[in-house]
Amino acid sequence: MNQARIKEAGRNISGLLFRNKYLIITSVVIFVAAASVYLLFSSPKYKVKMELATAGDWQLPITAINELRSEAAIEKAVNELGFQVSYYRKGTFTTTEIYGDSLPIKFMLGKGSTYNSPTEITINLINGSVCRIDQNNVLTDIPLYHPVKYGSLDYMIVKGPAFKPVQPPLTVKLTTSANLTEHFSKILDAKILSGNSFELSLNADNAQKGQDFLNKLVEVVNAQYTKTDLPGKPAVVDSSLLTKLNDSITYYKAMADKYREQQAILNNIKKPRPLPKPKPRPVPVQAEFTEKERAGLNTLTAVKSYALKPNDPFVLIPDDYHVNDNRIEALIQDFNKAQLAKQRVQQDSDNAEASVYAFKLEINSIKEALVNSITLKEQKIRDARQLRDARQPRDIEQPKDIEQPKNVEQPKNSKSIASFLSLQLNDSLAQINAAIKGKQQQYNRLLHGSGTQNPHPGITITEKSNIRGSMIYKSLSVYFFSLLAGLLLPVLLLTINEYITSTKKKAA
Repeated sequence: MNQARIKEAGRNISGLLFRNKYLIITSVVIFVAAASVYLLFSSPKYKVKMELATAGDWQLPITAINELRSEAAIEKAVNELGFQVSYYRKGTFTTTEIYGDSLPIKFMLGKGSTYNSPTEITINLINGSVCRIDQNNVLTDIPLYHPVKYGSLDYMIVKGPAFKPVQPPLTVKLTTSANLTEHFSKILDAKILSGNSFELSLNADNAQKGQDFLNKLVEVVNAQYTKTDLPGKPAVVDSSLLTKLNDSITYYKAMADKYREQQAILNNIKKPRPLPKPKPRPVPVQAEFTEKERAGLNTLTAVKSYALKPNDPFVLIPDDYHVNDNRIEALIQDFNKAQLAKQRVQQDSDNAEASVYAFKLEINSIKEALVNSITLKEQKIRDARQLRDARQPRDIEQPKDIEQPKNVEQPKNSKSIASFLSLQLNDSLAQINAAIKGKQQQYNRLLHGSGTQNPHPGITITEKSNIRGSMIYKSLSVYFFSLLAGLLLPVLLLTINEYITSTKKKAA
């Protein structure tokens, strides 16, 4: 009886699924499409690798690896790079880390700031000069380059390399040096390749950030072993040996001078090669500037002289300069505004030093853009003048040192004999110069000490690479769970619905 009921229930479920097969197929398609969208917009991971070689006293790579993976070296690299402040852009599905030249704004943390746990602050630019801060669900509107004191944090927000007035919200994460040191210690891997070479690698959300960390880590470790011992002067100098070495050096130098005299004689025997006929060459001739163009160049030069003045004094560019360029005029206005704001903050602000430093950064950026724009404008004015090419013959002078004597008849085959003897003299001169160099080094060692430094341990970077992490395993797992969810969810809903319907029928 029970077996008959089980068979009947199985047939009912099979029939139920068959009758709703299109619903199940539609559910699977929707879940797989959602998984594809998730994988399409997910942030990539990078495998940052660096091949290195040891030098000096480090005969085994394991010694260098232990130094690189030490807590002190990692902590110093993290502190010098300022990784305590990191930037993220939160999307629909994933979060992308932003670093380097991609930063729209920079979060400058004060020296007196303290935080014991990771802290997140959301920054949303309202316009080109004001941003809205969301810290602990407290919204505050703060101007750029304005010192902020919030709890135990003291910071300032300034423009970054990729600044634009309209930006999506940016999340700033503050992490302590201890947490960062522990994090990099876990993700830093090392592998011995062969001989004195080995490989460092780590997984990073931003390839450039991972590469900068490895470079700084190698720099920190090398800096610990760059101290060298100064050579000591010998206590007793053998004067007789110094005299013999000096006489020997003088003898070799005299021999070298004789060989050079013989070479000069052989050079007079050699026949000079015929010189090519002079060919006409183009000579650019620039047309004269018009009065308007000359006045424009003088104006640009005057404005550039103001822009190139130092930042410390208060400098304003006069408004009566007309350069007929909207970008340059806008930059002049921005320059004057920044100078006025710096002067005002320097007089009124309680935290004048930090504010003036921030305005100096902005003024430097404006000055660079202004000088580049003026240079391009000047070049454009000069290029507008058409250049003419005037063909003129190229004068080639006959070298005096290869003229043949007029009253001396050269024997047959003299050129080949002179060339052979010249080669022999060159070899002899090379040997003599090597002997002089060796004697001179021996003389210096006896007189001043060894002159050499003890070899110190060092690490040399031989190759760098960034590899985008493979998405195969992640894609397979995402598609597997999406397929499973697409199958089970409609089956579960249909089963529950069928059970409720049958219960109601029995109750009726």
